[in-house]
Amino acid sequence: MKAGDSVVELVKKQKRAEEAMVKVLEALEGKVHNEAAKLLLAELRLDSTKHASICELILKIADRKVPDRLWDARIDSYVDMQVTKRELERHVKLEDDMLKDVEKVIASTKDEACEAVVHSHC
Repeated sequence: MKAGDSVVELVKKQKRAEEAMVKVLEALEGKVHNEAAKLLLAELRLDSTKHASICELILKIADRKVPDRLWDARIDSYVDMQVTKRELERHVKLEDDMLKDVEKVIASTKDEACEAVVHSHC
């Protein structure tokens, strides 16, 4: 076994664990009735889904072969990075705007439960 093989196996194991956690959390979401608890479980499920996707990407990268048309692959990669960068910048701006709105909600609410939920998710 090559040194890289042990890392690949470790990532595969982590991916399986994250996918199993997603299933557990989905089941729990259906069993709880408290909306705040459901929200927390949904966030945990999405986090594990994200982690499983990251593991999948790592496995794809580890298995990647050198493309026949390296120049085309580099151009595609550059374009993808630029598109992603622009979208990330747009997303950050949108989140900044939403955070300002949330701060207004916090300042105007007298409901402690609502305030606690908003504070815990921002």
